[in-house]
Amino acid sequence: MKNVLVMGMQTSGISVSTLLEKNGYNVRIYDDRLELKNNWRNRGTEALDGLAFIIISPGIPNSHPIVAEAIKRNIPIISELDYGANMLDAEKIMVTGTNGKTTTVDMINKGISIMGKKSMAMGNIGYPVSQVVLDGTELEYAVIEASSFQLEYTSNIKAKVAALLNLAPDHLDRYASFEAYVEAKKRVFLNQDKSDFAILNYDSRTMREIAKTLPSTVLWVSHRENIGEVYVKDNYYYYQGEPLISARECRAKGEHNRFNMMVALNTMAVLGARKDQMISLIRDYKLLPHRIEYVSTIDNKTFYNDSKGTNIAACKAAIDSVAGKVGLILGGSDKHEEFCEFFDDLDPKVMFVAVTGVNDEKIYSAAMKVGFQNIKICPTLKDAIRMLYSMEGIDTILFSPACASFDRYSSYVERGNNFKDLVYALKG
Repeated sequence: MKNVLVMGMQTSGISVSTLLEKNGYNVRIYDDRLELKNNWRNRGTEALDGLAFIIISPGIPNSHPIVAEAIKRNIPIISELDYGANMLDAEKIMVTGTNGKTTTVDMINKGISIMGKKSMAMGNIGYPVSQVVLDGTELEYAVIEASSFQLEYTSNIKAKVAALLNLAPDHLDRYASFEAYVEAKKRVFLNQDKSDFAILNYDSRTMREIAKTLPSTVLWVSHRENIGEVYVKDNYYYYQGEPLISARECRAKGEHNRFNMMVALNTMAVLGARKDQMISLIRDYKLLPHRIEYVSTIDNKTFYNDSKGTNIAACKAAIDSVAGKVGLILGGSDKHEEFCEFFDDLDPKVMFVAVTGVNDEKIYSAAMKVGFQNIKICPTLKDAIRMLYSMEGIDTILFSPACASFDRYSSYVERGNNFKDLVYALKG
């Protein structure tokens, strides 16, 4: 019986451990945060002896001592996503990018369902691929959200459609450079051939260079050019040069969501969707929670929860999506992004910024350096909400932290739910 080590025992680690045992492996487990270490530290490097391979959870970096030692000893390292996906008897559709992954995966999944096909969203969206295999779910299409962390150790998946939405500095606390981050993202196109499709953002010079290296059929999506199977022109969706429906009928507002919708519709197009099915997705799609989610209107002030906005690019997209004079709430667990340029180029509809979280001083200092003075540090999220709520001249209160949630919360979901609870409490 071959020995396998699974590192990281949250949802995906638990699922893949069960799947490995079902497949006849002797599974060892390790997690820094739990009492599951099997005396690894006491046993030293011999703890890695006799391993066939390691399956790593996305939150564990290459700098981890066990991973670093495994790399030195040439022990194969595989992502949970890679192991599980290769056991799925379904066409794979993979989506990656800095922002918009979860929304786009959800749009594609709903679009395929509208087409009458069996489809399921999985991966970084929250449901492990290995668990889908364990459940024995019969599918025609697996729509997989892939983070850069998951793609680092993915080498065997062949996606029928692979989409790279956008590229902006992110996770620089983990990657040595932006270029290293891009290299991880590019792995979404591994193993594709001419019969497969790569969807890329034409507005990115980097992606136009990436496209030159791909063997797959490239489909472009653009904010600016009328290219691809589906595009938007004069505020109207077009398919193969023929009008579909007014963009005003789409409930997912904002330029970024228009882009995500074009990716979903181009995916549907290559899978053989009819025009009426595309129109149905555009008209009926409703955004997931925590993504520029309308919460409430209290005393003529409208509250939006964008807890999923964990980097500067996502925050800018959220600001673009809302109307009125904005009070913005920033701050959280730092991802080594620089905020000076953010404040120097801040949309003038942002009237005031409340900052709260472990990196509050960093964000505040960046604002001061570029002369943005309408900002205040607040001890808690509750204080930030109540301060902006009490201010004259603010119509919209937007919670888009531009930072991760791990300083105070287990996830962006817990953080977003806390924001909503605090807003509802204002009603008394």
